[in-house]
Amino acid sequence: MLPFSRLAYLITMATESADVIVIGAGVAGLRAARLLGEAGLRVLLLEARNRIGGRVWTIHSPEGVPVELGAEFIHGLPRNIFEAARVANLELCEFTGPQWVQVDGKLQPSGDFFARTRSVMARMDSRPPDHSFAQFLDDCEGDDEARLWGLEYVEGFHGALAERISVHSLVRSMQAEQEVEGDRSFRLTGGYGELLRVMRSALPAELVQLRLNTVVRAVHWARHQVRMQALSKDASVEFTAPRAIVTLPLGVLQAPHGALGAVCFEPALEEKKSALLLLCMGQTIRVSLIFRDRWWERTEVRGYAAGALRDMSFVFSHQEWFPTWWTRATSAPILTGWAASRRGERLSGRPDGFIRDKALESLAAIFAVPRPTLEASLQGCYVHDWQSDPYARGSYSYVAVDGENAQSELAASMDDTLFFAGEAANTEGHHGEVHGAIATGERAAREILG
Repeated sequence: MLPFSRLAYLITMATESADVIVIGAGVAGLRAARLLGEAGLRVLLLEARNRIGGRVWTIHSPEGVPVELGAEFIHGLPRNIFEAARVANLELCEFTGPQWVQVDGKLQPSGDFFARTRSVMARMDSRPPDHSFAQFLDDCEGDDEARLWGLEYVEGFHGALAERISVHSLVRSMQAEQEVEGDRSFRLTGGYGELLRVMRSALPAELVQLRLNTVVRAVHWARHQVRMQALSKDASVEFTAPRAIVTLPLGVLQAPHGALGAVCFEPALEEKKSALLLLCMGQTIRVSLIFRDRWWERTEVRGYAAGALRDMSFVFSHQEWFPTWWTRATSAPILTGWAASRRGERLSGRPDGFIRDKALESLAAIFAVPRPTLEASLQGCYVHDWQSDPYARGSYSYVAVDGENAQSELAASMDDTLFFAGEAANTEGHHGEVHGAIATGERAAREILG
């Protein structure tokens, strides 16, 4: 006879079943769920948040401007995003315009800043042994200023610590960028939220059930048997299926047992332990400031014609808090600041007001504009701390030294029962990218259907 406590548990615990359970309704989970549903499988798509998208999150300011709190750019010409945009008639715009750099406290045109950094990184190679980018710079002869900008680029773009990130992984990423013309950048004019809307509407409604506000806490599994325990709207619920796709962010997979947002696997994912030790979660803080007008168009730069900054795209500096800024391709009066790696770590956990103050401090120093002038023009400040978000625990992944096989190990299925997707499980050099995450959802769905 069952104990009374166990009997009560069985009575109150609601159970739902499907052919496949997908944990996480980010772009990888959405893509996988669609393909599985179109193949005739019943899918439960579980999401802890009250929205889809994961680390893709577009909001609209009171001024009507789409503001990205997560991913913003499309790097290159990835097929899976451009094809979806074409079918849905979504407008894409290429992000171009003069790039500026602050040198010795003064702004000047940088030409192609990224070409300068690539000239340093082109000296990297994939010959063994692997080593960190910091060690590469120590061994790299040449212009100290170019090496410093190379450091700013790698730590900024990858959100990585130079002493941890793998040179071999950087070489692979550069090769992957070339395959999709990654030196070009695009935006969805209406924001990434438009792509999420299209992906959600493409889910076969009769076969894919999306459950928001459903926090998976434990996954019990054996071959072709998966049982998940979750909390949904303060009620315990259980889900069962023969197979599951796990799209949890790397930071959540690495979270210690009992931490907020952590998921307990029983038995533990022993085959993934070495991979989880050799993959790192990048730390970044981005802040978007909306002003009354595009004041930088009137800002004078010594030695250059009036209005020199009118068409600027990126501005790079060595500022302490927010060294990198960019504009929108439209006329919207918005500037976005980027702090990554050590800068991102120092800002993480701080109040939004502190982040806003440091952003204004950096802007005033870069553009030589009095801070009270900036404050008088400021209408809105938008930021989200992904490092402190229990369902993200970081921005996006990078590979540590000697971790060349880590992504493949993370992506490998377990006993034809657990399958893995998400940007950290991309094995083609496109980790940290939206199109890379979508590709892993496609790959995991194919593995199940195969």
